This record gives sequence, C-alpha cells and structure tokens, in this order.
Amino acid sequence: MRKFKIFLDDAKEEKWINDMASEGWYFQSFHFPFYTFAKGEPGEYEYRSEMLEGFGYGKAANEYLDFVQSTGVEVVQKRFNWVYFRQHKSKGNFELYSDPVSKLSYINRISTLYGTAAVLNLVFALFNGVMSVFENSLHFNSFITGLNTGVFIALLYPLAKTVYRKQNLKKEIALYEN
Repeated sequence: MRKFKIFLDDAKEEKWINDMASEGWYFQSFHFPFYTFAKGEPGEYEYRSEMLEGFGYGKAANEYLDFVQSTGVEVVQKRFNWVYFRQHKSKGNFELYSDPVSKLSYINRISTLYGTAAVLNLVFALFNGVMSVFENSLHFNSFITGLNTGVFIALLYPLAKTVYRKQNLKKEIALYEN
C-alpha cells in the first residue's frame, strides 16, 4: 500500500509509522511524498527514524549503522542522511538514544536543518520580492516570493517545536548535572 503524506515533524512521522505498524502495516520505503507499507501482523515491530550527522555517508556513518544493526535492529531504508530502523517488539523497548546528551545532539541536527531551510527560504523570498519590484516581472518573481514565504512560514512551526524540545532536554540534562 502507498500513502501520500508530508511531515515537517520527525516525531509525528515516527508516531504515524508506528501507528501504521500497530494496525499491521509495515513501513517499507519512503520516496517523497509517498510511504510504502506491506501487510503483516499487527504490532509486531517498532520503528525509529534518525537524521545522521553530515550527509549520512562516510566511515563514521557506516560504523554507526553497523553498530546499530549489531544490536539486532534492522535498517529499513537509508536515504541521504535519513535512516529508518525497526526492531521486533519481542526484543524489548526500542530507543536509539540511551542518554539525554546524545538525544540533544540529534535534536540539534534537526533544528539546524529546519533553521537553515527557513532562513534560505526567507532570503530567497526577500531577493525575489526585490527583483519583482525592480524588474517589473511581477508574475514569476511574485509567485516565487509567495512560494518561498509560504515554505518559510510552514517551517516556523516545526522549528519552534524542535527548539522547545531542545530547551526541555537541556533542562533535563541540567537536573542530572545538579
């Protein structure tokens, strides 16, 4: 089965994939904006997604993926620096991060992605807006300005949620340190 879905929140995406698995639909692949699932036994697997450091290539990324797989976790799909894992529920609780510091590192990577994409869209919106005024090419540049502005606004929500997650995790880390 293929499902059309667009997520700007990694936690919501992961929850949705796990909800599908609890209904017996196992995640197979993601090719924007389509998710592919196969029918199976309800609730057999638990899924996690992660954004690897850098672009997900190189020795460090391969060593990390080898390490995770050595624990019995399966890599369902790796696409650029995004990777989807699954583990059979009979093996117990499935978490990728055992400590708040490594989880903070992950959330920082997500925050950097959203922040960079938001700033780039704002810059392009401003640039195209100025170009439409000076070149009297209102139609195309105005459309691009609107598109970039829309993307910028859409990215503000997941960026704010990620910043909120980061602040809460920093408070949790501070509690452990004291």
